[in-house]
Amino acid sequence: MGSLAVGLREIGMHERAPLERVYIGAVAALAALAVILIGRHFGIHFAVLGFGALFLMAEMVPVRIRDATYSVSYVIGVAALVSLGPGDAAVCAAFGGAVYLLARDRHDWLPHLIFNSGQLALTASISGLTYVALRGPIGHLTSHDFPRVLWAIAIAAVVHFYANALLVAIMISLAIDRPLREVLHLNYSHIMASTLSFALVGLFLATLYLRIGFWAPLFVLVPVLVARRVLQATTEMEHAYEATLRGLVTAIEAKDAYTRGHAERVSKLTTMIARELGFGEREVHSIRIAALMHDVGKLVVSTAILTKPGKLTDEEYEHMKWHPIFGCEVIEEIDFLREGEAVNAVRHHHERLDGRGYPDNLFGDDVPLTARVVMVADAFDSMTSTRTYRFAKSVDDGLRELRRCAATQFDPLCISALDRAIHKHGWEPTPELYEGEKTERPAVSVHAQHA
Repeated sequence: MGSLAVGLREIGMHERAPLERVYIGAVAALAALAVILIGRHFGIHFAVLGFGALFLMAEMVPVRIRDATYSVSYVIGVAALVSLGPGDAAVCAAFGGAVYLLARDRHDWLPHLIFNSGQLALTASISGLTYVALRGPIGHLTSHDFPRVLWAIAIAAVVHFYANALLVAIMISLAIDRPLREVLHLNYSHIMASTLSFALVGLFLATLYLRIGFWAPLFVLVPVLVARRVLQATTEMEHAYEATLRGLVTAIEAKDAYTRGHAERVSKLTTMIARELGFGEREVHSIRIAALMHDVGKLVVSTAILTKPGKLTDEEYEHMKWHPIFGCEVIEEIDFLREGEAVNAVRHHHERLDGRGYPDNLFGDDVPLTARVVMVADAFDSMTSTRTYRFAKSVDDGLRELRRCAATQFDPLCISALDRAIHKHGWEPTPELYEGEKTERPAVSVHAQHA
């Protein structure tokens, strides 16, 4: 399962509200009741302990890919369900999760233990009952069973995903005091895909177990652990790439104190807009990096032009217009960005819908959507930040200015997405200036212009 399964241990230590304590107790009580009712004929036998130990091992070797943490524990949960039944599978999940948390959490461990073990057992019980209701076979598999078992496992996996997401989201909502709809407003498509794929691997493991016994994990877990190491290495390489890119961004922003942090803020705003527009996780990742790098071409622009108070001369403006082209050339040298929309986002983030932008004077829908997203995020952060040539606007004034320029300069859909995202998640504009950098206030006010 993905990062949803970690539950409380990702929330942190805090004073627990009464409602939060009640919820933790309710989840634990429901989990205990479910295990007792559906597993009243089970016993703590070797198979339960074995699958519980495998579940624990899987929890101990997660892999972090971008913004989500994955473990192969759901593979073990599915194998236990098909091999032993829903009651035993729930006990395996609770046992493995409990031992893992006892080994990991040294502070505030009891609420973590109660909630996480409870939600793992309750989720396993709900999905297990779904599997049984769909007449999924338990303890035996023949070739005639596979059409039915594939259908039952797929539906049970979907139920598992949504039950797990809801239980953890309610806990997070109570812990951070945010509306449940905001916590749930995330794109979980990548986690759903991993849940379904893990379910198939779990079914394969169950098939092997029912035929050859506990030698089966060797045929599955060893390749899975090798794959995990490959994924981990890929993730580490991406992190190294990002660290290098952030170094370039720091070099750019060092030329102008007024733009410090601009790239990071544009990257965050772009991510908010992209999620609101329904971008997939791969697209969100690509456009987030593109937004971080959108001004990398300014390395070739002189500091005198970047920090000039007031409007640029025609000659200076022509020089400034080269920075998206140079930035695009930099992006094209980065392997994991070269093939995606990041190149278009960087090259065209200064185009306008009316065709009066640069560098290619694209018009309307010819401007790539990724560029239109970065364009809105870039302009909004520029307008709500103090620059050498004008005061910072408030968030409301910035949105109002974007709407005034909708359909001529900016995409109305992207503006609406930004507006919705800010109302859902909030946005704090940058401080006027950083400590120790107080200077005379700008004397020129420029509307809806950004560089």
